[in-house]
Amino acid sequence: MKLSYVREGGLFFQVSETEMEVGDLPADLQTLVRKVYENSDDYRPREKNVNLRDGYQYRLEIREGRKKVNLTFGDTTLPDGFQPLIQYLQEKAINDH
Repeated sequence: MKLSYVREGGLFFQVSETEMEVGDLPADLQTLVRKVYENSDDYRPREKNVNLRDGYQYRLEIREGRKKVNLTFGDTTLPDGFQPLIQYLQEKAINDH
């Protein structure tokens, strides 16, 4: 199972991205990603903040075989419990470059 991450936006528009095997994540984050993959509709944002100007947008793609799950969040629509995953992926994106 692969996980792709993209963060874009901010005051001075920036793009950070990385891709990795889900099995390379810490165990607690692997559990979260697998849960999201299996129940993706539970994690889709219900609303958008159209007034958010300088915030970030986070895109996650989880794929295994032919099945793909794509989710997009903003700073204000990030689900509870996602912050550790986003922090981990952002740090990896920075270290990849």
